[in-house]
Amino acid sequence: MRVIASVVLLLPLLAPAGLAAVFVHGPYAGAPSGDSVTISWTSDVSVAARVEYGERANAVETQTFTASLDVSASLDEPPVDTTHVLLSGLRAATRYAYRVVLLDDSQEIASPTGYFATEPNAREPVTFAVLADTQQQLDGVNRLALVAQAIAADPSDLDFILHGGDVIEAPSALYWDHWFASFEDMLLRAPLLPVLGNHEGNDRSYYDAFQLPPGAGEEGERWWAFDWGDLVVVGLDTNANKLYEIREQQAWVAQHLSGSQTHKFVIFHHPTFVSGSPYEESAYVFDELYHPLFVENHVDVVFNGHAHHYERIVRDGVTYLVLGGGGAQPEVTARTLVQGSDTLVEGHYFYTRVSTSPAGIAVETLSAAEEIAGTAIPTPGLVLDSFFLPTDSASPSD
Repeated sequence: MRVIASVVLLLPLLAPAGLAAVFVHGPYAGAPSGDSVTISWTSDVSVAARVEYGERANAVETQTFTASLDVSASLDEPPVDTTHVLLSGLRAATRYAYRVVLLDDSQEIASPTGYFATEPNAREPVTFAVLADTQQQLDGVNRLALVAQAIAADPSDLDFILHGGDVIEAPSALYWDHWFASFEDMLLRAPLLPVLGNHEGNDRSYYDAFQLPPGAGEEGERWWAFDWGDLVVVGLDTNANKLYEIREQQAWVAQHLSGSQTHKFVIFHHPTFVSGSPYEESAYVFDELYHPLFVENHVDVVFNGHAHHYERIVRDGVTYLVLGGGGAQPEVTARTLVQGSDTLVEGHYFYTRVSTSPAGIAVETLSAAEEIAGTAIPTPGLVLDSFFLPTDSASPSD
């Protein structure tokens, strides 16, 4: 097995004598493909490390890993916030387990075990989770952690997790530290693929934190496309408002959604259609910029956030899901629903699970907690909405 490492390391400091290095963020996985994945983490000081990995079934059964990669400590200037290690030469259509071991003098500090998969073969089932709007939570019941724990406990084999933006409230260490601490267990479940929300501010810290699929725009990651078995996911940045950026993204959509994939998904932050002030559909122009392209290219589902409720809207055969329930404070919506609104649920923190097969797309939105009298009350197993989209048909059946 051939392994190539691409490494960027944090904080060229020496560990204080007698104190072991610790993980500040992670580890977590990103940018999976047919033969590679990136493992990322942040430690409090720069130390050597070892990434251990192997096929999941063997690792779980024997509690051992069949391969490892040594990573040297770095004293490069300037410091960068995150270590990214690329593992390549992996076996396709395979589920893996991994852990990171920090090597601090004579001590070894091992992370919990994480998981990822390589791209499946055609016609194999795929399951992934989607959430959005996990910002603004520093006191009271940790709503972010309730959503994270629900996803971490999901019984499905998750191939990846999509995030529809507003990962954090503001791009500062305070919010990033809290976010990573809240989502630690979820991040071990499967690689995370986010898009930018307005709260990230297109800040350098977002690009430092995550490794994304091949894309374009800033860092080659501001918008991206991801092929996985029979499906494609296109991620956009709806904060990009310069005319050339909009034109580039329209061309990106047309290019990457024009293929013959069985299932087609798009994710971006601001809703295309939505009920309720202050997010009335007239506030945005994405229905004009992108909806015709989605219809033309037979997109199945578009995932959005920004509005802090759940809503399912169907327009011209395309299903739009508003999924702003990842932990941000719920908002009250208007009583009048926009055209095509089928289901609207307020006051919950939730995520959505999507399962694809040759027969179609099964979607369930699952509540992690409900906001009652100013606090979040766990709601394990509560289904807010479910539907099925048969292959070659864009009309959902309940």
